Amino acid sequence: MKIVERQSSRLNLLRWPVIGWFFNHTPTMQVMRLLVLAMLVSGIYFGLVYPTKDLNPYTGAIFWSLFWPFFLIVSMATLGSIFCGICPHSFVGKYLNKIGPQKPIPAWLKNRWIGFGLLLAAYWVPIYAFPSLLKTPWITALFFLILTLFAWISFYLFRNMAYCSNLCPIGSVTSAFGKVGFAKLTTDQNHCASCRSFDCMKACQWNLKPYLFEQKNSMGDCTLCMDCTKACNAVEFKLSKPSTQLWQASKAKEPMNVWVYVWLLAVISITMRFHHSLGHSSIKEQLPWVQIGNWLNVALPIPMLDWIGAVALGMAVAITFMIVYASFSISAKMINQPFSQYFQSVGQMLAPLMLIGGLSHVGSFFFLHYASDVANAWYWLIGSASKMQPLASFRDAWVHLFGLFNYLAVIWAMFILHKRLGMLALNGPKRLVIFLISGSMIWFYLYLVVLRAMIPRGH
Repeated sequence: MKIVERQSSRLNLLRWPVIGWFFNHTPTMQVMRLLVLAMLVSGIYFGLVYPTKDLNPYTGAIFWSLFWPFFLIVSMATLGSIFCGICPHSFVGKYLNKIGPQKPIPAWLKNRWIGFGLLLAAYWVPIYAFPSLLKTPWITALFFLILTLFAWISFYLFRNMAYCSNLCPIGSVTSAFGKVGFAKLTTDQNHCASCRSFDCMKACQWNLKPYLFEQKNSMGDCTLCMDCTKACNAVEFKLSKPSTQLWQASKAKEPMNVWVYVWLLAVISITMRFHHSLGHSSIKEQLPWVQIGNWLNVALPIPMLDWIGAVALGMAVAITFMIVYASFSISAKMINQPFSQYFQSVGQMLAPLMLIGGLSHVGSFFFLHYASDVANAWYWLIGSASKMQPLASFRDAWVHLFGLFNYLAVIWAMFILHKRLGMLALNGPKRLVIFLISGSMIWFYLYLVVLRAMIPRGH
């Protein structure tokens, strides 16, 4: 490691007793990566060998009660894209990349929409349209087996870990939503200005430049593997004000991030409120997607297809895109700014609505399902007849306190919108009007939250 004579910040997490030891101690990180790899491989194996839920509670628990809610949602909302640092695909991929032919990735594959589109088409569409199929152990195992093979072949063939920055379905998600958290890599700019060895850049297999993260107010595709922090102590992993990369100006060109926010807000937050939240309430039969879905189930029955879920997804996507486009178009015209420029700047406000709002679901479902699912998966794995019951039920009033995250998400989004409009030097009544118009998606999200809270019966 290159040692620079400097005073380390108290906010540097790498100098904290427990978390610092975890990130700095390479053997510990390797053990963690091996453990996550073992969970991936075992989840796939058992899903193929024991293909049904009654035979196998393990596969579903690993992927849907552990990986998605905690390794991704919670980690992105706090430490950013930290899961990428222990991702089993990149862990094995690093070694495959070293022995592979080191080919440049073809130009036609340099398209983030390939991986992200795969996530939308192969996961989020089926989870609503074919819910009974997708989460069966054998389909889950097959999904992750194909994804894993695709990832490792890509790591082997293409240089500079091109899979992570171009093809990974989760890569665009972690890169975009990792900006919401309250920790980021920073560098001592006083040292970096005179540095000529560029140890941090040389240590990065992704060919990134950590010394530019501060200047750009963006970590780009950084996967927080911490190789650069081990190469030079001028690189720190520091606590920061939440979402600074979202509400401060950025010199980085990241045109896809806002599209990721819009798409996942539509297919996760809004669709789940349509289908799962309002769809389990006393007004269920009055909902348009339920009425249309019921009609299609009779008029055009298709085995295993849930027309209600499919229609709810379609309506959520259509409404979300309509609100975002209309509100941003009107606002952009009012200040004579190109729509694309306004969209890329002010659209940053959408990130908390999905991610921070998602903590409401993760928090309550930890007690309702996730904890017992993971515990029972462990019991099954060791051959124990023990069975853990859920820690709570929807009848427990305290569980609904996690719904406060939805209101926090609204406040968070309003703050980012306020900051973003401040960069446009808007003042007075005009700024207030544009704030109200541009925030239309926030108000719609808040309306759905309040509407569900006012309905007295049902989950």
